[in-house]
Amino acid sequence: SSEIAVAALPSARGAADMTASDAEMPPAVEPAVLANGGGDAPAPAVTAKDARVAKPPDAGAGAKIAPGGAGDLDAPAAAAATPTSTLEPPAAAPKAWVKGDRVSALATFDRTYHPADVIDVRRAFPEDDHHEGSVSYYVRYAGFDKRLDEWLPGSALEPYTSAVEDALTDDKADFSSPRAGDADTPRASGRKLTRNLKRRYNEINNVAGAVEDLAPIDQKLEKEHDERTKVKNVKVIECGKHEVDAWYFSPYPRDQSSKKEKRNDSATPSASARTGGTDLDDRDVSGAPPPPHVECDKLYVCERCLKYVRKRSTLAKHEAKCEARHPPGKMIYEHKRSGGAADLAFWEIDGAKMKVYCQNLCLLAKLFLDHKTLYFDVEPFLFYVLTELDPETNRHVAVGYFSKEKFSAEEYNLACILTLPPYQRRGYGSLLISMSYELSRREGKVGTPERPLSDLGLVSYRGYWTRELLAILKDPARQVMSIKDLSELTMIKTEDIISTLQHLNLLAYQKGAYVICAAEELIEKHLKAAGSPGVEVDPAKLIWTPYNAEKEYANFKG
Repeated sequence: SSEIAVAALPSARGAADMTASDAEMPPAVEPAVLANGGGDAPAPAVTAKDARVAKPPDAGAGAKIAPGGAGDLDAPAAAAATPTSTLEPPAAAPKAWVKGDRVSALATFDRTYHPADVIDVRRAFPEDDHHEGSVSYYVRYAGFDKRLDEWLPGSALEPYTSAVEDALTDDKADFSSPRAGDADTPRASGRKLTRNLKRRYNEINNVAGAVEDLAPIDQKLEKEHDERTKVKNVKVIECGKHEVDAWYFSPYPRDQSSKKEKRNDSATPSASARTGGTDLDDRDVSGAPPPPHVECDKLYVCERCLKYVRKRSTLAKHEAKCEARHPPGKMIYEHKRSGGAADLAFWEIDGAKMKVYCQNLCLLAKLFLDHKTLYFDVEPFLFYVLTELDPETNRHVAVGYFSKEKFSAEEYNLACILTLPPYQRRGYGSLLISMSYELSRREGKVGTPERPLSDLGLVSYRGYWTRELLAILKDPARQVMSIKDLSELTMIKTEDIISTLQHLNLLAYQKGAYVICAAEELIEKHLKAAGSPGVEVDPAKLIWTPYNAEKEYANFKG
């Protein structure tokens, strides 16, 4: 199965965006001046580093702490006090953590300590835990999505205390979900949190369910998937003008990105340093063989053909020879826009004919989709790539895509969907969903996306379903409508219509049948909450015929 996600990425780096690592650091501790025992001359100023290891005077020595924060000794106690050394005490050996430890981690995305679990440990030198910076820890923050997992130095980790979690509880109650604190939430209403109520609450608020709530077979599959993909193998990708932080693991094979590069650069061992590349050696410090997939801090992707390499110099050589001006395949839709907005186009690509491009597209998408399992077996799928026309180069740049099976017994009209992070919040997610249903309309089939839907995917689809259904119910000429009528008009599957109307509290079950209860004021309220549809599909501009296997086979033989 494939994950459905239209990604909104907070860490995409464009002209005005920053990653979490660019966030402003907290101010340094102000230097404090301690009065010496005689009070005649001030002692040396205490730096932020000194403040971290300094300890308050012993209470039994008669010390008093001045309101300003500097220590001031009473005259009698000061006269009897013995001089103390001004040398800095030796630093304690850093704490060594192991996999599975619960710690308090200083997150880079908000510079706040959060409860986290140590997932993996990486050492710069084998068996060296005693030098600061020699050990890095891969942590997963409790209560947050895996996309925020990250490597941290040992200095950013502290022993776990419940006080850290308690301090965050009240804040989470304020913004963890759109309805936190409402009277309808289980906590506010005082109702017992049954399994069905919890499932409905999570669905309404787009909260991912716990692994323990899944069926036993699904629990096993989820744990196996998590074990295979628990650590990101690529930190950042650079594609065109954009740098984007990766969200998840993606199994980029090593052979395309490393073997050719190492052969080409064998005569220039310092090429990586000169070009800013981040290529890694084939073996780590422990002498273990390299993994079958790429592991690097930055991966470079050609925005024209999606070829990936690990060095900027290699990418530059490739781009000088790359002649691609648009994705392979045929254009099926063109949308020219005014007002300075880029023109849009859809391209249909057969995975059996353009195998390498489609594989690279899937590997790129996996960086932002957790449960995507389709990487290399692309022949049974058609890919529909949405592009923007770059006016400077007159090239079509991919901004998103969706795929669908050539034959689907389950009536799926979409297998995987993604809006690339730099192009978020432009209405492209809704445009991709709308195009998938327009193709279903041309086929004369009711469609539905492949499950499971991710949290972000559910938000996007529910917004689309809400706008489509309520636009029909709002029409005064259609006062009497059934679920079947709505399905025939929108090509949305009846199960999706029922779940959407139930989510909006517009559906009642009376005397063995569903009854739509939609007051005009309530419809307007929900339409306003669903937001603008963004860029809409114009059916008149679509030039497309459904896939015909017999015709394709005949052309293949000919």
